[in-house]
Amino acid sequence: MNQADIHLKFPNEFTATSLFLSTGVWVKFNDHNIDAKGYLTDVIGLIYKPTGTMLTDEEGVEYPEMADVGGWHVNMRGELPEAIKSYKITVSGTPYRIWD
Repeated sequence: MNQADIHLKFPNEFTATSLFLSTGVWVKFNDHNIDAKGYLTDVIGLIYKPTGTMLTDEEGVEYPEMADVGGWHVNMRGELPEAIKSYKITVSGTPYRIWD
């Protein structure tokens, strides 16, 4: 069965981690999250997008200026615990990252 990705945006990493641990979605967390009870999570963290301004490095190579879009992002599959539902967002356009 192919479940749909749920896109979540938290104000910061601490809020996300605290909620996932307190609701039992995660049983522990480190650089490699460990999921519990059939949940799948993909920690994206901060997302940066181009501002439209081009910058030039010391070697003369141009590159796009990037800006943080705000929040701490996580993709999830599974039944959302009540405490996490208010962090669900709808992504317009193509999501930053998805599962294959």
